[in-house]
Amino acid sequence: MKYRFIDFFKFKKIDWYVLKSYIGPFLATFLIAWFVVIMQFLWKYIDDMIGKGLSTMIILKLIYYMALTLIPMALPIAVLLSSIMTMGRFGEHFELSAAKASGISLFRFFKSLIFFSFFLSIFAFYFANFVLTEVKNVADSMLQDVRNLKPALLIKPKTFYNGIAGVSIRIEEKNEKTGDLFNLKIYNHQEGKGNENILMAQKGTFKQSEDGKVLIMRLDSGVRYTEEASNSSDNPKFPFYKVKFKSYEKRFDLTQFKLNDKFGKSSEDRRFMLTANELNKEIDTFESFIAKKNKEMSIQLQSLQINQALVSKNNLGKVNLKDSLKKLSPDQIKQFRVIATNKARNIKNNIYVAVSEITYNRSLQNLFKVEWHFKYTFALSCLVLFFVGAPLGAIIKKGGLGWPMLISVVLFIIYLMSNISIKKICENEALLPWIGMWIPTVVFGLFGFYLTIKAKNDSALLDFDSYQMYFVKLKNKFKKRK
Repeated sequence: MKYRFIDFFKFKKIDWYVLKSYIGPFLATFLIAWFVVIMQFLWKYIDDMIGKGLSTMIILKLIYYMALTLIPMALPIAVLLSSIMTMGRFGEHFELSAAKASGISLFRFFKSLIFFSFFLSIFAFYFANFVLTEVKNVADSMLQDVRNLKPALLIKPKTFYNGIAGVSIRIEEKNEKTGDLFNLKIYNHQEGKGNENILMAQKGTFKQSEDGKVLIMRLDSGVRYTEEASNSSDNPKFPFYKVKFKSYEKRFDLTQFKLNDKFGKSSEDRRFMLTANELNKEIDTFESFIAKKNKEMSIQLQSLQINQALVSKNNLGKVNLKDSLKKLSPDQIKQFRVIATNKARNIKNNIYVAVSEITYNRSLQNLFKVEWHFKYTFALSCLVLFFVGAPLGAIIKKGGLGWPMLISVVLFIIYLMSNISIKKICENEALLPWIGMWIPTVVFGLFGFYLTIKAKNDSALLDFDSYQMYFVKLKNKFKKRK
């Protein structure tokens, strides 16, 4: 038994032959799939790169980094398609049948490819955990910097543009050649006080300073509306200002929008920049914060209950609030109401803030958990899809880019859509991450196990020649009846 176990790790000529036959189609399908997703990226962002005065080197560098981030999309479909093609060719040329006749089992025939898929899964995890986290940070930073070069190109008529932090811009018309904007409405939320500062202008233009650090917005023939909140609670009036101008210039510091530091990202986006160990630490940090807030809220509620109990015990229920208020003067009653209202409002606000912080941090913790599980499910997808593609190819017994291409694309779309859907469901906290994120992997793993059994028993599950012969027999039967 010991000899057989050790012998399993030794490669023979047939193992090297199968592996050599697999490597070629795998590299070809990977490059094709990679090229397709890269072209999809270029099609989506070509408007953000062309016409901004970028050098060829910068554009190539951006494409290079974005291409690296697209490897996770191309790798699984390459495994699936190349597995179906390789094993289908072996079946089509009766090499698989000859191996079975020689006493070589299907699992033994797969041995070298199983090792290859296993090491490919390790590489996929390493890439997603270490390389992708850094590359994605650089790629997103470059893309964001490029998009900030000429925001006027991104502003669409009759649509709000929120590409500048704290500012919403809406226009009615735009001259595509000159970049001039017409009938602008600009809402400034940078102070976080709502729509207290609104600019309206008939014409506007954007340009960037020579050093690229300042975005200059020039407006012509407009009005500025400003509302200032009163600092005094006794004075509910809000001063309102209206200023007309012929020309107005506002500057934005573009350095605040740079994303060169991964901690400059929002808390939600930062999860894509962390390794599995760093994600675990962040999850524990969220858990500690939530526990701390729950404890603080519990102490506040207990303190409130104790104070109420002490009041009831000291007064022995003999104090009547209405009778006590009758003894007070109108000014004292007014003061009492203010104090009571403020205390109630403070308690309500403290609880509301604590609950909001707990809810927000629990939501972030859930997103980090989803990303942690995704790193492992992505790595295992290479191994799982191999066990789907290899037996499927042995059953189909067709090589090339005909049926294998069609079936692999359909299966990959199902796998991809199920992963995306389940991930969205988990991010919305409708399903626990450790359950939801593994559903597609487990389902496809069971499907691969089922196909392996069928392939081992020489099932005609997807043997299209046998189906064709069956339909020919049915056709002949109908002819005889006639």
